[in-house]
Amino acid sequence: MNDEARQSRSIKMKPSIVRKARHRAVEEGKTLGRWIEEAIDEKIEREERVKEGK
Repeated sequence: MNDEARQSRSIKMKPSIVRKARHRAVEEGKTLGRWIEEAIDEKIEREERVKEGK
C-alpha cells in the first residue's frame, strides 16, 4: 500500500461480518479499517490475476 491519506467513509455492512472482521483485525494487531483495506486490496489483486489468466 502507498502513503495515500485516509479519509473517513460510511458504508453499510452486516453487523456479523463487521464482528468477524474486527476479531481478525485484533488478532493481527491492526485497526478494523486497515484490515478491511487490506482485504479489499487482496480481492482486487486476485480478480486481476484471474482476468489475466494467471
